[in-house]
Amino acid sequence: MQSLTLDTFITWLDSYGKASQENDAGASAELFSPDARYYETPFAEPVIGREAIYQYWLAGAQTLKDKKASYEIYSVKDRLGIARWCSQFTVIQTGLRMALDCLFLVAFDEDGQCSEFREWWHAQSEEPYENP
Repeated sequence: MQSLTLDTFITWLDSYGKASQENDAGASAELFSPDARYYETPFAEPVIGREAIYQYWLAGAQTLKDKKASYEIYSVKDRLGIARWCSQFTVIQTGLRMALDCLFLVAFDEDGQCSEFREWWHAQSEEPYENP
């Protein structure tokens, strides 16, 4: 891959969203290179490698349902895509409906797979925050 195209990034984001909505950890993991680094938050240690990403998604898929997502692409340049990702889901254990507002930085390798994924997010629940 010489350079990431808008169409390629759209396809990747659509696949990411479909895998999430269907709780398909295998499809999720296939979007990443064998040695990819997945940063769930800026200060967390990355999940490293496709197998570890698969295990991460598999564990998460068991805890959420009724997922919906949308995105807006901010930039595509060289091999980097930047997008705003908004999602809503229900936490199975509590029944609480949550919303995430995220920023994704997605770097691709020469084979067109994600080699580095960085995510910044803010979560909000249906219940109002109560200051202790």
